[in-house]
Amino acid sequence: MLLILSLNGFSQKDTSKICFTYSTAKLIAVDLVKGDSAIAELKVINKMVWQLNEKINAQDSLVTLYVVKEQNYVSQIDNYDQISNKHKTITTGLESDVITLTRKNNRLKKGIKLVSGGFVASVLIIITLVTIK
Repeated sequence: MLLILSLNGFSQKDTSKICFTYSTAKLIAVDLVKGDSAIAELKVINKMVWQLNEKINAQDSLVTLYVVKEQNYVSQIDNYDQISNKHKTITTGLESDVITLTRKNNRLKKGIKLVSGGFVASVLIIITLVTIK
């Protein structure tokens, strides 16, 4: 028992009230105000970051839309070029057909003139022979 009584004892201090000097309390108050304003500023900045991300997403969707439109326009131009080339090919073929048919038509006209001239000559010979007899 003597051992127990000879030990130093510790008592519990009251922690519900803390006393600081005026300068320390002032610094604590300034730090608390700065901390509260930093938290408020962080909330505002986070909201701004979120809004900027939404704006970037909207712009990305616009860029994607314009890229799709550009690809559509390029494909339309390619289609028009193909159609134009086909029209040129068809026109060239038709022009050569017209030239060929015009030559054949001219030959046919000459042939008809010769045949009709021969027919007229035959009729005249027959009439002449009939009138002579």
